[in-house]
Amino acid sequence: MKYDVIVAGGGPGGATCAEFLAKNDVDVILFEKGGNDRYKACAGGLMWHNELDFGPLPPEIIERDVDHLLLHGPTNFVDLQSDSNNSTKIGQLTYRNRLDCYFREQANRSGATVETNSEVLSVTNHEDYVEIEVKSNSHEKRVKADALVIATGVHGNKLHRKLKIDRPLEIQQAIQAEFYLPSHIVEERFGGGVYELFFDSKIASHGYTWIFTKKEGVSVGMCNKTVDISHFQDILKYHPVISQKLSGAKQIEFEGRHIWAAPIPDRILEHIFGDKVLLIGDAAGFIDRFTYEGIWHARMSGKLAAETLVKAKKRSDYTASFLLKYQKKCNRIFEIIKNSQKMHHLVYHSGYMNLFIDTMAKILQDKDLSDRYTKNIQTLLEGLLEPGDEIAQLSIEFQRRLLDALQKKLDKRTFRKINRLVEYAYFIK
Repeated sequence: MKYDVIVAGGGPGGATCAEFLAKNDVDVILFEKGGNDRYKACAGGLMWHNELDFGPLPPEIIERDVDHLLLHGPTNFVDLQSDSNNSTKIGQLTYRNRLDCYFREQANRSGATVETNSEVLSVTNHEDYVEIEVKSNSHEKRVKADALVIATGVHGNKLHRKLKIDRPLEIQQAIQAEFYLPSHIVEERFGGGVYELFFDSKIASHGYTWIFTKKEGVSVGMCNKTVDISHFQDILKYHPVISQKLSGAKQIEFEGRHIWAAPIPDRILEHIFGDKVLLIGDAAGFIDRFTYEGIWHARMSGKLAAETLVKAKKRSDYTASFLLKYQKKCNRIFEIIKNSQKMHHLVYHSGYMNLFIDTMAKILQDKDLSDRYTKNIQTLLEGLLEPGDEIAQLSIEFQRRLLDALQKKLDKRTFRKINRLVEYAYFIK
């Protein structure tokens, strides 16, 4: 049987793409390598733009709404809190395996064919169609389609190589463990739903450590250029803050393992399309390069790929020249990645991570600035600011305060260097 589109990979990007295609009368089949309850080393944090762009998730999927964002440097920390009437929304918390399963179910309900425990092993790009080889449980089969969407994350490099298209080469590593804590202990120790981020170059020079709370437990992890299990275990046991917050916690086993690791792309690919082929999510390198959040990026790229393929079907044109439209759409929508690249270089490549984070945390201890910053945190993190508007002015005010504080701590030569590095949405003239 021949389909209109094959989607390889059933994470947030692949499932969202398949759902949108099916809703627009595109005959689509999705193959997911793992089972329905596949675990992934992902903290499960959803910033509020996920709900704004894709609608609310069912309550049974959400573990907690985020009440606090705690930012730790080596010597300073700040607690950015949502207000009591919940008009300030930071994000939501979920388990990634449940979230992915829900997205695949939505795709299936919309009319997509979904097959789990099915790994796409190879692909051949013929003149008029693509053909894949799939291993489903104990047998292999071949499936044809007019187009292929690669949503296999960093693990799908073999498909990139087979098609001779760009693949993620710059990689970040993530490692994570899950812990059980009674709900009342989570409330007492963390104050509810929390994103808690720890920056310290001695622990992770190209990333950070995190604690994300759940209803009855926490996800604890770290991202860095390289990760080591023994180093991670030492953090869990001996870090002065993390070890205390995990006191009495019971580590949870998933699929026979207590600690999981996963690669994350560290740069967007230059070309994310080819003849009859589109790349989405991690497979295209879509990631926030400061926080390494990627669920929204995966879903948005999946939606944009689906919109392009719906038009391609109407024109019966799946050539690279037509699918270039997808790349142009992504270039417009993912302008935010450019802002995260600035933060990436500022924090991870300047050599001043600890100084920057400690100073930022100190500045944000000012309650008036903290309240205004938290209220607009989504827009500030994305960097989508309009010149002259209130949030842009807030960004500039924060930048001024940061530079003023740094100038008091540094000699003139070092400050001049840092002054050139501090780039948020706008330069201060």
